[in-house]
Amino acid sequence: MVDTGELEIFRHSLKSIVEEMGVTLQRTAYSTNIKIRRDHTCALFDADLRHIAQHDIAPQHIGSLVSVIPKNVPDWEDDLEPGDGILINDPDKGAVHLPDVMLISPLFHDDEIVGYAANSAHHVDIGGGTPGGIPNDSTELYAEGLIIPGVRAVRDWSYDEQILSLILRNVRRPDMRRGDYQAQLGTNRIGEQRFTALYESYGAEQLTTYLDELLDYTERRVRAAIADLPDGQYTAEDYMDGDGIVDEPVRLRMAITVDGDEITVDFTGTAAENTGPLNCTPAMIFAGTMSVIMAFIGTDLPKNDGFYRPFEVITPEGTMVNPSDNAPVAGGWEIPMRAGDLVTKALADAVPEETIGATKGMVCNVAYGGTDPRNESEYVYYETVAGGYGGRATKDGMDAVQTHFQNTANSPIEELESELPVYVRRYELIPDSAGAGRQRGGLGVRRDLEFSDHSASFSLLTDRTRSAPWGVFGGKSARPSRFRRNPDTDAEVELESKSTTQLDPDDVVSIQTPGGGGYGDPLERDPDAVLEDVRNEKVSPEAAREAYGVELTDETNVDGDATAARRSELRDTAAADGGELE
Repeated sequence: MVDTGELEIFRHSLKSIVEEMGVTLQRTAYSTNIKIRRDHTCALFDADLRHIAQHDIAPQHIGSLVSVIPKNVPDWEDDLEPGDGILINDPDKGAVHLPDVMLISPLFHDDEIVGYAANSAHHVDIGGGTPGGIPNDSTELYAEGLIIPGVRAVRDWSYDEQILSLILRNVRRPDMRRGDYQAQLGTNRIGEQRFTALYESYGAEQLTTYLDELLDYTERRVRAAIADLPDGQYTAEDYMDGDGIVDEPVRLRMAITVDGDEITVDFTGTAAENTGPLNCTPAMIFAGTMSVIMAFIGTDLPKNDGFYRPFEVITPEGTMVNPSDNAPVAGGWEIPMRAGDLVTKALADAVPEETIGATKGMVCNVAYGGTDPRNESEYVYYETVAGGYGGRATKDGMDAVQTHFQNTANSPIEELESELPVYVRRYELIPDSAGAGRQRGGLGVRRDLEFSDHSASFSLLTDRTRSAPWGVFGGKSARPSRFRRNPDTDAEVELESKSTTQLDPDDVVSIQTPGGGGYGDPLERDPDAVLEDVRNEKVSPEAAREAYGVELTDETNVDGDATAARRSELRDTAAADGGELE
């Protein structure tokens, strides 16, 4: 039995390695998506391909790394040599969508593999028909970009230039992409150096003992946390926008079964795989689901092989959460984002004080590219836009955040405008976009981009224009997403959530994300809190009266008597209509 204090030191020694790997990748990458938005993660595996440590920055990549390494490395390990590196992004090999490229490096000691360093980074372009790697009309994987099935692209800690040149010839802005691939290589080299030092410090036998104990310790803690949840089966479902090809909503259904110290998540009843790119791999739906379940059962639990042992995730073959080989998956992350909301909805009655209203419920993939009129060079850019978080039992939802597994940071206006021929004309919270509640949801975001002096390709691969983020326990739904070309003008055009538009010079595109759903009856909200929201222009005076029943004498005072009368009137109306407030 390992001493508890020594085990904690060992645990954090592993964590410090993956954290240093993550910082290395962020600080040496070329693209804004990695160096600023931090759309990447790093992990360590032992010689038995057990997941032993994970960088916490981007939880969505958990699913891909823990799926790809154990599934594919056995096919390569007998031929691997020190300094080798395998590149892979193939969804049919357990990966996710094509822009998320993984680099896996074996770690040797005395000519024996003792572990693996791995990282995954979202590349701004992976080829394909539209800049940014998010085609909205693909009907097969081949149309979505370059598929890397797992190739030895690195030898002796240097890229095979022929392989790297082949990759770079198929992507836009190859100079930027080269920098990102080199950053991934340097990251694994840091992992190799730090893990080797740890291995030599502990020795082979003691290291194995500590790893076994750490994984078993993690499993015991996770099982104990699950056992605190009420046993039962909890279900939830929602409908997503069409798939980009077929303009019909599709159902995502989840059943969570808590049985003692184990949890099964079953997606039986989910729609069949889509014709268009609204499909996701089992690795993606696993990551989206687990990242939210983690929040319910404990915040300081180690993320390793022991964590996942009490869980089973069922993804029926042929559905949009486990499509057939070579199915399109470019928009796949939209599905696990919604699955995260379904976890909170399904568990609402089981743990009402810990759940939340629905979040923005979409990744909001946005990509654009063209020729920069300032220097006639090609450019391509990818980002996601934040939105509202769901209202909580004792707090309002957060405004303008990335939700659930989507822990990417904001793209600053200053960097965006200096690197690209784009002007951000509006970047603001959207008043009245949050779902009303005793605790209201968070507000969505409006981000208007002007493409000055040049034509550009603008792509959306997102969702939530038709289904609103729901509230819980009487909380109201938030405003859905909206996308507009040349908003607030006579030339305004609505853009579909999955579309590519060829913009004319000086066109403006408005991205408007949803707020979060409310928690609890809006008529129970403190009138002074409503007044504060009006003062801060988060809630309009009209919404204060209609949604919250709060009458204001002006924007500095609440009329108490009129508010009581108004709330009584709204309750009477709701009772007459069957108990639902509008």
